[in-house]
Amino acid sequence: MSTDNFVKGECRACGGHLEFPAEAAGETIECPHCGKPTKLAAGAAPNQAGISRRKRLAIAVALFLAAVVPTLLLVLNKPHAAASSALVTKAVSTNTPAAPAVPADEIRTNDFAVSAIRLEKTPGSSLVYVTGKIRNLGDRRRFGVRVELNLFDKNARPIGLAKDYQPLLEPGAEWHFKAMVMESKVVSARLNSIHEEQ
Repeated sequence: MSTDNFVKGECRACGGHLEFPAEAAGETIECPHCGKPTKLAAGAAPNQAGISRRKRLAIAVALFLAAVVPTLLLVLNKPHAAASSALVTKAVSTNTPAAPAVPADEIRTNDFAVSAIRLEKTPGSSLVYVTGKIRNLGDRRRFGVRVELNLFDKNARPIGLAKDYQPLLEPGAEWHFKAMVMESKVVSARLNSIHEEQ
C-alpha cells in the first residue's frame, strides 16, 4: 500500500492525533489514545471539551509548576536541608549502581528505545493495532515523535505501514503506542523508523 494517501485528523473525543489511509475516512474506530469511538475525518475535528490537547498540556504544566516551585524554594532556603541531603547522598553513593539491563527485544535508535512490538486485536471487533513501547533515552524533550512500522503477510512479504504519533515525550518517559492496521492479511510487524519532526 502506498503511504502517499495517508491523511491526518483528530479524535472527536480527546483531540488525539490520528493518521489513516484516505479511503478509511468516514469509518468509526476506537481511538488509540482514549479508547472512545470516533469517526475518521481528514483535518482537525472539533474537540468536545473545547480545549486542544496542547492547551491541556500547557495548563497541566503550569499547574504543576505553580504547585512545585514554592515548595522547592522553601526547601532550598533552609540551611539544614542541604546538610541532611549531603548525608543521604553520601550513604547512598557508597555502592556503585549496576548498569540497567537492556531487554532482549529492545531496539535503540536516535536516542529512543523501542520494545514489545506486537499485533493486538480489539476484543469483539475486527480492528487490529500494532502496539509497543518507546522510551526517550535522551536528556531533552522530544517533540512530534513519529513511529512507522512495516507490516508483513504470512510469507514475510511487506504489505504496508502502520503509523502513530506522540506530540511530546519527556526525558526518560515511556510511550505505549497503538498504530491502527488497515490491511487484513498482516501477521507480523517490525520497526521501520522512529524520528522527531522538526
